Amino acid sequence: MLFAGEGLAGEYFCTNTIIEDMENLTRWHISFTGIESVWLRVLVLCLAISALYFSWRGIKALPLWNKQTVLFALRFLMVALFVMLLLQPQIERKEVLKLKNKVVCLIDNSESMTLKGGDTRITRFQLVKNFFHDNASFVKELENNFDVDYVSFSDAIKEITHDDIEKGIVPDGANTDIAQTLKLLKKRYEGKSVRGYLVFSDGADTTELPSSLDKYEIISNLVKDLSTPFFTFSPGGNMDARDIAISKVSYDSFTFVRSPWRADVVIKIHGYKDLRLPVTLKQGNDIISSKILDTGNESELHIDLAFTPLSTGTFLYSVSVPVQPHEAISENNQVSFLVKVVRDKIRIMHVCGRPSWDERFLRRILKNDPNIDLISFFILRTPTDVSDARSDEMSLIPFPVDELFTQALDSFDLVIFQNFDYRPYDTAFFRFSHYLTNLKRFVTEQGGGFIMVGGDISFSQGGYDGTPLDEILPVSLNAGKDTTDTTRLKAVLTHDGLRHPVTALDVNSDRNAAIWKSLPELDGCNVTSEIKPDSLSLSIYPTKGNPPLISVREAGRGRCMAITTDSLWRWGFLSPGKGGSNRHYIKFWQNSIKWLIKDPALNPIRVIVNKDTFLPNEEVPVRIDAVGGNYQPLEGVQLDINITNEFSGKSIYSAKGVTGSDGQYRFVVRQNTEGYYIIKVAGKKENDEIGQDYAIFTVALKNKEFKDTSIRRDILARMAEISGGKYFELPAKNMGEKFSIENPVIVKLVGKRQISLWDNGYILMLILAVVSAEWWIRKRSGLS
Repeated sequence: MLFAGEGLAGEYFCTNTIIEDMENLTRWHISFTGIESVWLRVLVLCLAISALYFSWRGIKALPLWNKQTVLFALRFLMVALFVMLLLQPQIERKEVLKLKNKVVCLIDNSESMTLKGGDTRITRFQLVKNFFHDNASFVKELENNFDVDYVSFSDAIKEITHDDIEKGIVPDGANTDIAQTLKLLKKRYEGKSVRGYLVFSDGADTTELPSSLDKYEIISNLVKDLSTPFFTFSPGGNMDARDIAISKVSYDSFTFVRSPWRADVVIKIHGYKDLRLPVTLKQGNDIISSKILDTGNESELHIDLAFTPLSTGTFLYSVSVPVQPHEAISENNQVSFLVKVVRDKIRIMHVCGRPSWDERFLRRILKNDPNIDLISFFILRTPTDVSDARSDEMSLIPFPVDELFTQALDSFDLVIFQNFDYRPYDTAFFRFSHYLTNLKRFVTEQGGGFIMVGGDISFSQGGYDGTPLDEILPVSLNAGKDTTDTTRLKAVLTHDGLRHPVTALDVNSDRNAAIWKSLPELDGCNVTSEIKPDSLSLSIYPTKGNPPLISVREAGRGRCMAITTDSLWRWGFLSPGKGGSNRHYIKFWQNSIKWLIKDPALNPIRVIVNKDTFLPNEEVPVRIDAVGGNYQPLEGVQLDINITNEFSGKSIYSAKGVTGSDGQYRFVVRQNTEGYYIIKVAGKKENDEIGQDYAIFTVALKNKEFKDTSIRRDILARMAEISGGKYFELPAKNMGEKFSIENPVIVKLVGKRQISLWDNGYILMLILAVVSAEWWIRKRSGLS
């Protein structure tokens, strides 16, 4: 039997029930509303019986039996009417409906149901359609005995009809969340009599949970909460799709330049054996790593791919395997991702001519910064110093000039000369003037940074006029004119220094100006000849001629800074002594280092996209910011914009733009083809190049259905087991003989009416008539 349990389960009252094809029933019920106590009712009955007994004894002396009978009948009727008046009987009429229990058919409409079986070449969803066709009599009997709901699900549920299964459903769900589906079912059918859930699915749950949570335990607990049998149906063993999928790539989206980077790749194999499978890691279109796997009979393989990035930036990488013959789905043969490569630490070479307070404070800042790798030298003895001891007997470390300025120079980001006179090392053996050429090339060609800090043996006093460093410094040097001014004065910001990132000690310009006015006085400066035309003076020393104190310059691909004083340490020493702090001194050096190493945040052209990933045809808002040499918004910058597909190289957008008064240009693009796209922008103004920048965004459906194409029969079997149901594999026929669903009767009250049997005039008239008739007969018979 398909349906069991026809016993009456009692009266079941519910609300919001749709009534269809239900049996209408009428039920009668009598009740007494007068005397409610049972003992009083018994007492009334006993008194009534006693009255009848004594009445019979009084009339049995009559000679005629017909008069006895009539008189006793009248007295019996009279006692019965008085008892009815005391008990007040009434009849209750109830109109009820016999309701049907519910059965819910859950149809998986996720995109994985479109996969074809490796042997059958039919889709998983077609098996579901075939089930309803092959078991039409079973489905019809189910609908006759139950109120059947049809619901489709993926990560949400939707009500459908029986006909939709055949011709209305398109399996296009991007994700499958069984736990969420169970939660929605509990809410939807709370308080309703659901006797069974029939689930048609491949069990491919795509939700990704934290490692601390167990997906199977969560689903099991939700099934238990529903307290209803689950009858689950999944595609049979011959329906596994032939597929090779890159199921998961575990990697760090943030890594360091010149440090090994690794990715753990999980590859799942279904329907193939004994393959030699090449796995390739690419950066853009360039192959950077590749391995060949012998798959054997394995269904899951793990492989490590590694390489060492040599430059900083945000790069697009992809892991791919070739598509195999008859493979069900090819979209999961490649996974792409973005990795940001940065420097683990900023490498700085610090060379100081002699120990000083300025050297001590600067060196402490650099050493205490965890982002800086500092190589520092300060000179205690030069090659020209006279000493009675041999060099190999000295405890001092020799200055490794050749190693630093030839072999290791390229590994640094920034070089600082602080009050350093190179001339004692400019001998036939050391050739320091040659090293100055290397240092110039390090700045102009390799994009390095250079700072010269003042003092009595720096700038012209250190012999740098006419050297390669003189060519890249922001100030002009002249040995005959340059002097040292020891007047104690405060630094003064220039117009360019008000907004330049080096001298921005506060984001608010007014507060920044106030901070500079509050900084302690300095002990003097190197008075250089003049600032170079392509340089910026950020601060001056307010003595005769207002010589530049802090100046900067773009030198080829790199940047240079000149600080013509050796007393900035006073900002870090006297400010705390006056109740302030040294944070402004630290902030100044942090700003200077960021600017000199070209921190991306200080790029004069910046391309900004508000997020990395967009859906097809979603608006991609792009903003381009341009700033001038003084880092104020730059109006009128001519922008050359081009957007290309990173893999195909095909241009999808090309345009010209001009920045407005706020230094910005905005536009929006749309793209419906999935992939990675790179936005490249170059800026010019009056034929002078301002800068370049790029950004990468992704157009991708967040579809996880094809990361793993396996059929999860274990999940469906577990749901059936713990709920008391049963698990089946498709195709399945003759289902009416294979399981039963309990079907107890439930009814719903739709109306009732109460009819009083004593409270009316007819009863009163009947009592009067009976009493009168009994009195008349009694008088005629000579009774008292």
